[in-house]
Amino acid sequence: MKLVFAHQLRTIAALSVVLNHYWGIFFVPAVRTIVGVPASFVPVQPGYTRHVLDPATGGFLYGAFGVGVFFLISGFVIPISLRNLSTGQFLVRRFFRIYPVYWFCLLISIVMYVVSSWYWSTPLSERITWPFIAHNLSLLHSALGIQSLDFVCWSLAVEVKFYVVFALIVMIGRSAHQVVMLSIGFLALCCVGAYVATHGMDPESFFSYLISDMKFMSFMFLGCLFYYVLYDELDATTALGYGLVVFSVFVTIGSFYEQQLFGPLVKNFTYALLLFSACYLARDRFRKNRMLDFLADISFPLYLVHSMIGYVTMPILIDQGMPYGFAWLICVGLAVFVACLVHKYVELPVNAFGKKLTFETSCSSMWRGSDI
Repeated sequence: MKLVFAHQLRTIAALSVVLNHYWGIFFVPAVRTIVGVPASFVPVQPGYTRHVLDPATGGFLYGAFGVGVFFLISGFVIPISLRNLSTGQFLVRRFFRIYPVYWFCLLISIVMYVVSSWYWSTPLSERITWPFIAHNLSLLHSALGIQSLDFVCWSLAVEVKFYVVFALIVMIGRSAHQVVMLSIGFLALCCVGAYVATHGMDPESFFSYLISDMKFMSFMFLGCLFYYVLYDELDATTALGYGLVVFSVFVTIGSFYEQQLFGPLVKNFTYALLLFSACYLARDRFRKNRMLDFLADISFPLYLVHSMIGYVTMPILIDQGMPYGFAWLICVGLAVFVACLVHKYVELPVNAFGKKLTFETSCSSMWRGSDI
C-alpha cells in the first residue's frame, strides 16, 4: 500500500499534460504548422480553455505541473529500483523500460505526420528527416539543441540523464547521507554551470544545452529524499534539512533561466511538490482504484502518443464539421486506446524481457562466483 499514492499520481500528471496540449498548445498556430496543418485552419478556442495559456493569479500551468509530478515520482522510485540491482542491471532495465516503448511511439508520431500531410496536401514536416529522427531516437537531441519530434520526449531525455547520474552517485555513496551529500555536491556544480551558461555564454553552445536540463534534474533529487524517509534511511528532520538545500539549488538554477526568483517553471514545480508531499503524508489512505490504476498503468505510452494524435486528429475532425468539444474528447479516447495497446503489446513484454535478462545475468554471476 506504500506506493499506491505514487502510482496513482501518474494519472493526475498524465491527464494534466494531456489537457495542456489539447486545451492550450493546440491553439498555437506554429505547432499546427509544424505538423502540416495549413495556416488557413484557425479553430475557435472555447472560453473554458483560455486559462491554460493565459493563467490567472497564481499562474497555474497544466503542463509544467504535470511534468513536475512525473519528475518527483521518478526521483522517488529510482532508488527503489536500485535497491537490489547492480548499476549495470539497473541501467539495462531502464533501457528496456524507456527506449523500446519510446521508439514504437515515435513511429506512431511519424505516421501521424504523414497522415496530416496527406489529408491537408501540405509538405511533409521538416522534422521527418533521417538526421532529425536519428537524433531523437537516442534521446540526446536536447543536448544538441534539437527539438522533440513528438513535442514531449524532451522530458525523457532529462530522465535518462538523471538515471545515469544517480546510478553513478549510488555507486560511490554507501549510505543515504553520503548519496545525498554527493548529490548536493553535484547540484552545486550544476548551479555554477547554469550561472556560467546564462551569463554571457553562447546560448546555442553544447554546454549551454547540456546544462539547461539541470534545472529539471535538481528537482528530481527531491523525490529521492521521500524514498530515504519512507525506508527509514533518513529521519524526517534530516531529510527536510537536505530538502531545503536541494530546493534552494533548484530555485537558484531556475532563476538563472527565468530571470526571476519564482518564475512560472519554479512556481508550478513547487505546486507539484506540495501535491506530492500531501499525498505522501496521506499515503496510508490511498486504496487501489480500477480507473486510476488503469490510467496510471498506461501513463507512459499515453504521455508519448497523445500530443501527435491530438494535433493531427483534432484539425481533421473539426474540418469535417465536428465541434471542438467533441473532437478533443474523441482524441482523448483515441489516445487512451492506443496507449492501452502499446502498454499491453509493447511495454509489458519488453519490461519483462529486461527483467529476465538482468535476472539471468545476476544468476550467472552468482553461479560463476560459486565455482571459484
